[in-house]
Amino acid sequence: MSELEQHTKKKNENPWMVWLGGGLLLVSMVFVLVGVSSGFNNIQLWFSFLGVSILGSFILVAGWWAIKTDPKVPSPNWLFWLMVGAVILRIMVGVVWYSALPVMGYGSQPELRGYVMADAHERDQAAWKLARSDQPLFKAFTSQRKADQYGGMLFFSAIIYRYLGGETHAPLMMIVVTASVSALTVIFTWAFANRIWSERVAAVAAVIVVLLPEAVLLGSSQMREAFTMSLAMAALYG
Repeated sequence: MSELEQHTKKKNENPWMVWLGGGLLLVSMVFVLVGVSSGFNNIQLWFSFLGVSILGSFILVAGWWAIKTDPKVPSPNWLFWLMVGAVILRIMVGVVWYSALPVMGYGSQPELRGYVMADAHERDQAAWKLARSDQPLFKAFTSQRKADQYGGMLFFSAIIYRYLGGETHAPLMMIVVTASVSALTVIFTWAFANRIWSERVAAVAAVIVVLLPEAVLLGSSQMREAFTMSLAMAALYG
């Protein structure tokens, strides 16, 4: 038995180590996001970021389960960690936008509030206002055309802010969600390429998606394209 096979077998025999590592990673991420968002001065944000981090973890696990249970495309364990790496990269870049743009940007209103995209700024601000109002969230589809011509992303953002957010607007909450959804592009691209071509082609394609500048940019901002890219690849795979 090779050293790699022995290491994989050992991990399978001790699944609690994977869960422990995942838990520590989750707590560390929440710690960083709360610190960047409020400087640890807002207790409510701990629960808010914990909530969206759990939601993001559920998105990743659900996507991985869909791939892992497909007997036609046996998924290697390294693909899961590549997906996790994609999430971390996108969240880190999102933190950079949020922290650096107010200081190093050109002084526009979106940049002063930590948004790299003007569309994301307008939609996210509208979602926060809708979430904090007493109006039904379905107003996102009828009275918010200027902020979001379709309404879906605004509606989803408003749900996050109303039911997981606190009294303080924390745009990084949506970064966690979009980064998680964006990372699904990695595994669905791998599965699609593996079906059509080969495992080697699939591996190269998955790595490219992790580092693709456009994918990182969209996955690190509050943009709907982070969702449509993953849905498109899921449709091709399906």
